[in-house]
Amino acid sequence: MLLLGPGDLKWSSTATTILDGTGSNPLAIPLGLFFEPKTQILYIVDARNNRVLKRYPNGEVVTAAGQANGTGGSTPETLWNPVNVVADKNENVFVADWANQRIQYWEKNVKSGKTVAGNSTRGSALNEFSYPSSVSLDSQGNLIVADTQNERITFWSYPFDPKTSSGKITAGGNGAGLNPYQLNNPMDFYYDEASEIYYISNEQSHSITQWVIGSYEPRNVYAGIPGRPGNSSAQLNGPQGVILDHFGNLYVADVSNHRIQMFCPDSVFGITVAGTGQYGNRSHELSYPSDIALDSDMNLYVSDTFNSRIQKFARIQ
Repeated sequence: MLLLGPGDLKWSSTATTILDGTGSNPLAIPLGLFFEPKTQILYIVDARNNRVLKRYPNGEVVTAAGQANGTGGSTPETLWNPVNVVADKNENVFVADWANQRIQYWEKNVKSGKTVAGNSTRGSALNEFSYPSSVSLDSQGNLIVADTQNERITFWSYPFDPKTSSGKITAGGNGAGLNPYQLNNPMDFYYDEASEIYYISNEQSHSITQWVIGSYEPRNVYAGIPGRPGNSSAQLNGPQGVILDHFGNLYVADVSNHRIQMFCPDSVFGITVAGTGQYGNRSHELSYPSDIALDSDMNLYVSDTFNSRIQKFARIQ
């Protein structure tokens, strides 16, 4: 039996398109992706269509949140430029409703959502957001949100009451900057709950912060060079989506480099696992990819945003 190490993984260099801008559910600027392991459902934020889709293992695609016809708005039954999603095993979804400054909860097969965090007003108070760009759940059902333009990650305890709930700052909150204790337009994060560590993508400083939770714990630059965008293996350019696998590899949607980078544990050099570094629309190319997901077999899914398609790169080793 072949035992693989963190850097031994490989994927096909050409992708299969599993959803695009054609057919009965055409995409328009897909952003966030989330793969729910128990149901094997892939959730896709279809941003310009103001909805979240879910793709079942048999290929069926249905609307999970928002209006199927793409109507946007600020009412309970609509979304406005959603950007990120997380779901539970019961097919309930939490949506970062970016332009509405709120996190919306949509139960399975329900036609409207409920606000569970934020008050739909842009601001810096702890019950407000300034463009929430990513949302996650911990094992206890608590919410974690990347409050992007407030330069912070906030934690929202379950149960949620939009009238009384407020977030607790668990990372950032020190203004925008290049220092390890500052965030800089945090677009996404991965929460390693067992280690109590956030991996946070800083779009404007072109780096990934490793933030150990706690008042006196270390904050480190884990990938990229703060303030120095570039296309070398040690650099990033406008990173967004991040995810960690069970080997400890960190995957980064290196948006403006049109590639997906994998950083093995404690490595300063990334390995390109999808894309060529040049934008394009062929099967081996990407155009401003914004998010990534791995299924249970470690096949790699990419939100190929400006091509309005979802690409599947099959794992081959």
